[in-house]
Amino acid sequence: MKITNLLPKKLALVLPLLAVIAVAGAVAQTAPVGAQQDPVQVRIDALTKKLQDAIVDAEKNGQFTTDEHGQRVYAGETATKMEALHKEVAGESRELQARPQAEREKSINAVNQWNDQFLYTVDGQPKQNLQYGGKLGGIQNFERDGIELYYSQDYAWQVDTNTNKVLDVYIRPKETGEPKEFLDMTERFNADQLEQKARDLIAAQNIGVDLNKLKLERNQKIGTFFYTWTGEEGKSVQVAYTSGGQLIGYTNTGYFNNL
Repeated sequence: MKITNLLPKKLALVLPLLAVIAVAGAVAQTAPVGAQQDPVQVRIDALTKKLQDAIVDAEKNGQFTTDEHGQRVYAGETATKMEALHKEVAGESRELQARPQAEREKSINAVNQWNDQFLYTVDGQPKQNLQYGGKLGGIQNFERDGIELYYSQDYAWQVDTNTNKVLDVYIRPKETGEPKEFLDMTERFNADQLEQKARDLIAAQNIGVDLNKLKLERNQKIGTFFYTWTGEEGKSVQVAYTSGGQLIGYTNTGYFNNL
């Protein structure tokens, strides 16, 4: 099962902060002398410097400890301040580079419609309230322009904003202190029945793939079932369900031509 931590964790290590700087620096552009600077880039540069300066200060004056893995991590008041700064910088940088809210609402509406059709298939599953999570460069190892991340109480989605189609949705990892995700583990379906549900879901996406021409791998773990169809050049489609029939994952990796 492909699960990636898509939300900010409680900040402890220096490394996540350096990663934010790397991302911000990757979008930096050097303007010609005398040219008018992009105000968005100016603000991102200012945020990056603010974070860099805070890291330098923390290295000199901050509190540190060693975690269970032997890594040096922030401690005490330093950890609290650096976590808050990380979230501030990451959140503002994300919004600065985002599409207008009206355009994002179209994607959110499309995902909500998708959820009504494919996600809410078991009794008692709570409705998910989507929030914007930022831009992405593609799906797994496949580059794709116009991919945005959205997340909710229990799930995370990757959406192609050119078509507003869902390309990836999975139960997301939770931060410390968050409520446990809803999972219907009732023994309601067997492996063959869930495979048919997976085939039906993929067929409804109209991604132009013939599953009968791909290699199928079936996996099962503690009441969850995973179906992965793999083709050439690393392309694949995966669907995962609980034994109760709740969708816990769908990923289109590389089958974008029909979008």
